[in-house]
Amino acid sequence: MRNDKFFKVGVDATNLRGGGGVTHLVELLSAAKPAEQDIERIIVWGCTSTLNLIKDRPWLTKRNPKALNKGLLKRSFWQRYHLSKAALDEGCDVLFVPGGSYAGKFHPIVTMSQNLLPFEISELKRYGWTLFALKLLFLRFIQSFSFQKADGVVFLTEYARKAVLKVTGKLHGQTYIIPHGLNSRFNRRPKLQRTIADYSVVKPYHILYVSIID
Repeated sequence: MRNDKFFKVGVDATNLRGGGGVTHLVELLSAAKPAEQDIERIIVWGCTSTLNLIKDRPWLTKRNPKALNKGLLKRSFWQRYHLSKAALDEGCDVLFVPGGSYAGKFHPIVTMSQNLLPFEISELKRYGWTLFALKLLFLRFIQSFSFQKADGVVFLTEYARKAVLKVTGKLHGQTYIIPHGLNSRFNRRPKLQRTIADYSVVKPYHILYVSIID
């Protein structure tokens, strides 16, 4: 039986500027079938470079306030003091925050944990007293705050959920385990498996590492 209520979903992409976070959002919207989930419209707030990567759809609205093309402080200020009103003006029923960090007043919100580094003490120690370590500690604080105030939090794995809850304690909202999907372009027949004897200094291995190298 179909629900009489059609929803409007807001997406906070204010702090998604590149890397896996942007790729995830682009692929998620590319695979989305809103009508099957009774979603009437999806509104995304983000910077120009991020919005340009998202394909235009009849049900999709892109919003690009000038502040979102500026630095971190101006983007964070806009999110904190202007996003809630923007979401209300659009008639959003829920706000999705895939970046994990949210400081606004709009509710309900569903946020997402995609970076475990801030919550893994053993990994934090590897960076010592560096600027990157301080950045991770800041993310740990702001994301813990965001997860605690969220109405729902999406985790990629059960391991990730347990690692975060070990730091935050029990969350007030619901939690969900939703792994990343895989674009169909990666569905290929397995390549010929070769032995190590087939390789040498002249003909070396080619290794793909799908992340940054610190």
